[in-house]
Formats: sequence, C-alpha cells, structure tokens
Amino acid sequence: KQVFKSNIHVDLNEPTRILESACGVGLWSLEMAHDYPKCQIIGIDVIKPISSSAGQSNGSVQFQYGDILKPLLFPDNHFDFIYQRDVATVLPFNLWPNLISEFFRITKPGGRIQLVEYDLLFKNPGPILTKVNEWYLSAAATIGVSPDYTEHLTQYMQEAGFKDIKEIIHDIPIGEWPETNLEKQHGYLYKEQMRALFKSMKKWWCTEIKVSQQEYDQVCSEALEEFEECHSSARWKIFTATKPI
Repeated sequence: KQVFKSNIHVDLNEPTRILESACGVGLWSLEMAHDYPKCQIIGIDVIKPISSSAGQSNGSVQFQYGDILKPLLFPDNHFDFIYQRDVATVLPFNLWPNLISEFFRITKPGGRIQLVEYDLLFKNPGPILTKVNEWYLSAAATIGVSPDYTEHLTQYMQEAGFKDIKEIIHDIPIGEWPETNLEKQHGYLYKEQMRALFKSMKKWWCTEIKVSQQEYDQVCSEALEEFEECHSSARWKIFTATKPI
C-alpha cells in the first residue's frame, strides 16, 4: 500500500459489494471495510484467513472458501469492484483467461476490476541473479507458470469484454542502493522479503531444479549482495478495467 500509494487505483462511487480474490490473510479486505463501512466486503481463498473472526465481528466483512482454479460460486453481475493481487505462482498460465472471464461475469455493468501482479524475473540482474532467474524459469515450468504472464493480461481482459483497460508500472528497488530515504526503506523491506522467500522455497527449488542445498545457500547469499551491486529491482504492474454498461 505504501509503495503503490493506495489500496485501489479506481474511482468507486458508493459500492455495495466488493470481492477480494485470493485474499490471503485478509488485511486488504479489513482495510477496505474501514474505508467503505456501508459496503459488504467478501474475501475468498482456499484457506480461511486467521483474521476472519475479526472481520466477521465487523459485520461488513465475510471470508469464505473460494478456489480461483474453478468457476466462482457467485451470481452474474454481483460485485461493484473485484481486487486480486499476486497469484502468479498458484494460477497456471492456461487458466488466466478462464479466471478473468469469471471476473467479467460476476462484475456488475459499470463495475471495476484491479489486478496487481509482478514480473517473475529480476530486473538488472548480474551473473548470480541471472542464474536465479534461470531457476525461476525451470521451477515455474513444472507448475505451468509462464514468467511473461503479465504481458498477456491486457489481452485477456479485452477478450473477456472489459473496457478502459489501464496498466501502471512500479519498479521497486531490492536493497538499500537507492538515493532517497523512502526508496531505501522500500528496498530494504523488499530485500528482506526476498531473503525470506529464498528460505521458504529452498526445499522445493532444490527438488525441482536439482541443485544441492550447499549450492543453493551459496547462490542465495551472493544474490542478496548482488541486489545492491547491480541496483536490481522487481517490476510490479497494476491493471484496472471497467465492465461496460
């Protein structure tokens, strides 16, 4: 939210029903409930958020089971706004058109949609990060994920029927190499996020890409240094669109 300046990048006029798809822990839904207290907020995920009890006590937030790999269990023309963020690693590339078509079906005429995704490969990589990017490519292929999936989202939104499609790009630094204090803060936090990601993905990556744990640890350690040396960044993209009236 701090990096993107806001939770949403569309204009909403007294919405009555908002969906957060693949809501994770549900923080976005809870923040939107605070901003739109008269609006019903529904968050769906395959695992019910631990914050669901707090949300339900609010009265305007409801968390429920929902699998984005399957047709969504909502009626047509149901939501004023649909939001989804960071599902690249759980949604196979070939299912993106189906999901966006489902979003179109359940969005009200005149309703809005916002997708927030990122390019899987690091920008400005040195030799170590180039190797990590290659690992990403190999691992992603095993689960049907395409590293250039964001290049196709506008087309899928058009094919589904959405109009007024816009794309906003944010290049987020990884590390404390930027000059401004705010960007240094963003870069530090993102680098720590990458450190945690490397740790959490170790078992899977070592299995899928057939590297030893020792090599993996060494490459990840050097990658954290190379973020700083090469001024590397991650590219996030915000897609917004409208369902015609």
